[in-house]
Amino acid sequence: MLDWAAWKHVSCLPTLLRLIIDEGLSDPPSLSKQDIVSLSFLNITSFSFRRLYDAADIITVMQHSQFPSLKEFEFEACFLSSEEAEQLFHALSHCKACRTLEEIFIFSYDDGFMGKDESLTPIPHLLCFTQLRTLKLMLNNFHIYLDNDMLLQAMSSWPHIRTLEIEESDTLSEVTLRGLFTALGLCPQLHTLRFSVNLATIDIDPDTEPIQHTSLRSLDLEKSKLQIADAETLARIISAWLPCVDQVRSIFSLSWGEVNRHLRSLRVATAPYVVGAS
Repeated sequence: MLDWAAWKHVSCLPTLLRLIIDEGLSDPPSLSKQDIVSLSFLNITSFSFRRLYDAADIITVMQHSQFPSLKEFEFEACFLSSEEAEQLFHALSHCKACRTLEEIFIFSYDDGFMGKDESLTPIPHLLCFTQLRTLKLMLNNFHIYLDNDMLLQAMSSWPHIRTLEIEESDTLSEVTLRGLFTALGLCPQLHTLRFSVNLATIDIDPDTEPIQHTSLRSLDLEKSKLQIADAETLARIISAWLPCVDQVRSIFSLSWGEVNRHLRSLRVATAPYVVGAS
């Protein structure tokens, strides 16, 4: 891992636009806590940290850096504690990239490192990124807290968002169907959506006049641990409100099969009939 002198040198390279740090080895933290310097990466547009076995040094660098031109941030750690995750999100929100950052990818893979059900609330830290197009969070050790009000605030802050994917350890969600569709109205460019939704109670009247969202194409909903209340009604709502979604996907759940069967039937029933078509 680089020392402070090397980081200072790298930060001053005027032609450096993209930096990838691939640790790849289980190196212990090595940055001195006494010789900390402030870093300003004026022209860096893309920063990637990959295969981090110990994230402490990188988080320390983030805490003392500014990236006024940053457009893409990628952070991939094998292990990440809740304290480190909180520090990372806080540092990212204070790195002077609020008006430029468009893509955020943060991954922590290990399922058994810190145990399950630790809770994180990263979304408030990310509301400052008003140009955000892509947000992918895959934090297998944690429950990422998100409710209707927070989702609405997020979509209000990210009018250009196209991809939102949140994968976590716990699928017990506070977001309801009404909260989801209310928030969708604020992000007309959203194409891909993936996170957990509580479908134990369907809180939208299927006969209500829908406000259609026509840009969403890929919908991956990890349902709550509670069961889907009414598959046919849910399919009617999805068909009416999301006319370009042909099926709901879920990597970890087979319970969408019945919903998707109803959804296909509705799509066939409402498809335009062309005379002479074979």
